[in-house]
Amino acid sequence: MPKFAYKGKRPNGEVVEGTLEAESKRLVVSKLHGMKVFPISIEEDGGTGLQAEVSLQTFSRIKFTDIVTFTRQLSDLTKAGLPLVRSLDVLVEQTDNEKLKSVIRQMNSDVSGGMAFSDALGKFPKHFSDLYCSMVRSGEVGGYLDSVLDRLADFLEKEADVRSQIRNAMAYPIIMICVAVAVVVILTVYVVPTFVTMFEEQGLELPRITQILVGISDTFTSYWYAIVAGICLLVYAFRKYVATPEGRIHVDRFKLKVPVLGDMVRKQEISKFSRTLGTLLGNGVSILKALDVVADVISNKILSEEVKALKADISEGERLSNKMRQSEIFPPVAVNMVAVGEETGQLERTLQRIAETYEVETERSLKTLVTLIEPLLIVTMAVVVGFIVMAMILPIFQMSTSVG
Repeated sequence: MPKFAYKGKRPNGEVVEGTLEAESKRLVVSKLHGMKVFPISIEEDGGTGLQAEVSLQTFSRIKFTDIVTFTRQLSDLTKAGLPLVRSLDVLVEQTDNEKLKSVIRQMNSDVSGGMAFSDALGKFPKHFSDLYCSMVRSGEVGGYLDSVLDRLADFLEKEADVRSQIRNAMAYPIIMICVAVAVVVILTVYVVPTFVTMFEEQGLELPRITQILVGISDTFTSYWYAIVAGICLLVYAFRKYVATPEGRIHVDRFKLKVPVLGDMVRKQEISKFSRTLGTLLGNGVSILKALDVVADVISNKILSEEVKALKADISEGERLSNKMRQSEIFPPVAVNMVAVGEETGQLERTLQRIAETYEVETERSLKTLVTLIEPLLIVTMAVVVGFIVMAMILPIFQMSTSVG
């Protein structure tokens, strides 16, 4: 669809510029009238500008933090009384990410043409989840989009905090692994061959441990390309396997069985379940629709299927707490808190408190996991480096003995 660059004037005298996608100039004029903009000039956008935009978008991607910032800014603008179209105009101007700017511009064009904002968001499922679209739709229907966006921004900011905590906690172990791999590669590829050459010139019979190390070093130096290709092939095959339904189930089941890691994953998913369900129910989404959205939000497939099973009897009037009690996911404390929330009519608030509790528990489990990983990495690194050093020292002792 062609793009048209326009320049127009609002009723208050403000001059605005932008681009719209339409089949013809006549449709552009119609859209501008819907935006309450009097057109001054309309020209079809040339190829150079479009190519530059595509070029910039090629090197940019929309991160989760970009969506969080967009939601918070849109919430602030709508709460300040700006119409949705005008708010999106402002965000187009102040967004630095070219790819996100293009998405906002497209949504603005759709909303200006009469499309519901939730439907415009639904055209970009990679960036705006079912949860996001469902909450916005409930806000549009109820006439409180600004407050829904505020809640949604709070929700996304909390999720961003959890992701940041996980990244920060895992940064040190990842750095240690990279350093260990680099040290081993340098020793086996550059240091060991130098020592081997010296030993061979002395005509020494190398100890068994040194022969093993020399074999490893020769393999690295002679077949490094095959090793790298093999690792890349294994990673690719694993990712393809995980992308299949059967592979995803097997990997997610394995995660739950790993000590400490399984406990952390379970607590994180309970927190996500509680916060998402509480947020949706608080915005007027029916519990059956909310459970569908929650099942999609939960990343572990095993636990996601358990959430889908909760719907079985709820449609016939069964309490949520009774269904949760039959599941193996939810601990008794969470089930009893939900039961109290149902009895007091404050289920949404109760679910938010459960989410906060398990966010803290997730953070503790994460710290425990990192605490266990760090000494394990140190011991592993010490064993590997010790093996290399020992393999190098033994021939040197033999040389000094023979000289003596």
